Amino acid sequence: MTVDARPMLHCILRDPPRDASLPAGLRGIGMDGLRAVVADVNPHQIRAADSARLQAYADLIANIHRAAPLIPMRFGCVLPSDDAVRTLLGEHHKRLLAMLDQLDDCVEIGIRLLLPEVGDAAVPGTAAPDASERAGPGHSHLAAIRRRLDAEARAEARAEQARGAMERIVAGLYRDLRQEFGQIDGRCLLSLYFLVPREHGGAFVDALRLNPAAVPGAGLITGPWPPYNFVGAIDDDIRSMA
Repeated sequence: MTVDARPMLHCILRDPPRDASLPAGLRGIGMDGLRAVVADVNPHQIRAADSARLQAYADLIANIHRAAPLIPMRFGCVLPSDDAVRTLLGEHHKRLLAMLDQLDDCVEIGIRLLLPEVGDAAVPGTAAPDASERAGPGHSHLAAIRRRLDAEARAEARAEQARGAMERIVAGLYRDLRQEFGQIDGRCLLSLYFLVPREHGGAFVDALRLNPAAVPGAGLITGPWPPYNFVGAIDDDIRSMA
């Protein structure tokens, strides 16, 4: 490692891993049954990375993941030194081992659902403003807030229904689930990330394709990928050490 270079953490494996070999340009830092896979980089090169560099990084993590269970790190997790890497492994030792147990022999498969538009029907438990509210000062502002909150409640209820439908379709074929909920062009976008045992990957996708009528809205399947959405806040912990 040159004077200006620092270790960028790519992933964390058990030590020894199932496949002891590493791609060229990577090296391992082992400690108490864990191995951090790093590359020596100059930080300014990371800041200037383009889309090709990011894709090459993703491909590299995917190749390692095919050979051994791992905790993948997002691009740019640069630490000050090898000692900082060992400190990370030591401080989070139990947490990292438990995470590797959870992720063992699993892939991540994502489903993005653009949900049908929700009508203006009232959400159960809400009520129209009474006469005093309509007549009082600022009633337009209060009515706008009420409409916004009612719309958000309808959207959240629709997303919960959609998630339930998807869970029923792939029941028994996944180990864990994460979700993100947002909007795009005024439509509700629900992203579901499933942690799927490798042996169930084909059956998981087949279950979705065999039940298109049960899938709410327009759906897109992504993956299989390394389980980026199941590593918790470990990225934040690493970046705090940079």
